[in-house]
Amino acid sequence: MDKKVYLLWFGQTISWTGSAMSFFAIGVWIYQTTGKASALSTILFITAIVGVITGPFGGVLADRFPRKKLIIIFDLTIAVLMCLIGYFALNDMLTLTLLIPFALAFGIFEIAHWTTWSAFLGDVVKKQNVTKVSALFESAEAISMLLGPIGGAFIYSFFGLEGVIVVDLVTCFFGIATITLFKSKKIKTKGNLNFRNVYLDLLEAYNWLKKQKGLLSLVLILCICNGLHGFIAVLLPPMVLSFTDATGLGFIESVAGMAFLVGSIISLRISDRIQGDMKVAIVMGLFCGLAIIIGSIRPSIYLLSIFGILEGVSGTIQYTVSSGAWLAITDESIRGRALALRGTIAQMLRPFGVLIAGPLGDYLEFTFYPKNVDILSPIVGTGPGRGYALLFFAIGFIYTALWIFNFNNKNLEKLSKQVKGIVNR
Repeated sequence: MDKKVYLLWFGQTISWTGSAMSFFAIGVWIYQTTGKASALSTILFITAIVGVITGPFGGVLADRFPRKKLIIIFDLTIAVLMCLIGYFALNDMLTLTLLIPFALAFGIFEIAHWTTWSAFLGDVVKKQNVTKVSALFESAEAISMLLGPIGGAFIYSFFGLEGVIVVDLVTCFFGIATITLFKSKKIKTKGNLNFRNVYLDLLEAYNWLKKQKGLLSLVLILCICNGLHGFIAVLLPPMVLSFTDATGLGFIESVAGMAFLVGSIISLRISDRIQGDMKVAIVMGLFCGLAIIIGSIRPSIYLLSIFGILEGVSGTIQYTVSSGAWLAITDESIRGRALALRGTIAQMLRPFGVLIAGPLGDYLEFTFYPKNVDILSPIVGTGPGRGYALLFFAIGFIYTALWIFNFNNKNLEKLSKQVKGIVNR
């Protein structure tokens, strides 16, 4: 790969770490302010559902305009939104209600950013390197997950939410500087950007995806998995904060980040061997399910760290295989829309998982678990947060069963052969 790709990786690692700090700090602020998982659930749901609805339109933009310029515009927009949140926090004006319009905006611009970014990666490398570049930038995200929570917790404890946001802004501009090193490819379009052409662009991508049965099967399975991960995103903070503090939560999430980093390093080393291998993706899915179950059984930082390690390594390898398959099969003309559809389908159940997890988790925590503590304590232990842990346990069981059911999925077997045929040309 071109050496400039590694410089791009470094810049995005710094930028994504700053973003991870901000979103971690906002999550802690919400929970400390309200004391309820449902409050965090509401904000995450708004962000997720807006992203699902608007995601395909981001793909249309990515196939019509220079992707580098779009990424910079999206980054700057998100930076402005963070400045406004920091201003309100600094002046003690920030409220949960005030965060709702920001959640709407983040849902629009974050998904558009990641869709364009994924398509941009396919532009900077050859087909033979798509799995390797996916693994490389998975390591950037892993490092951000490692340093973001612990760094965010440290800065938050001394300087509050506004201090974390200042660091995020500095890292954002550093990341933008590295993107400018690349030239934007000229995009050929069939017509002007209007409602009719947007509809035709999306219809073309939809018809293309219908013919890709392997990719469609994979993304539908991951859709269910991401719906279950919506539960985890909401349940983990209150479950952990019920027996420790923000530092403990930051430690667990940083352990998961370290595991993601290890997983990405492993993926880089074996990228040629796992390229297009869907059996690897399935086995990694089984490990993820097992990890969730382990994290639920007792209120222990050590067990939750094991959960983070297993899920981090296996999830990263699985995502690398999946991303490599999509980048290999798509070409430049349709890549933005195809990846946008991938993101929309893969994430369409996550908002509902996020929405249900808060109220259901609160019900299990404050009503159901206390009434049935004698029956349930052998499964998830005793003490605060065990109602949330019960739902965590159930999610792990469903997750594992899903991948067992698809272990011999014929469409995934055909997808493996299709990807290997493309990259070995």
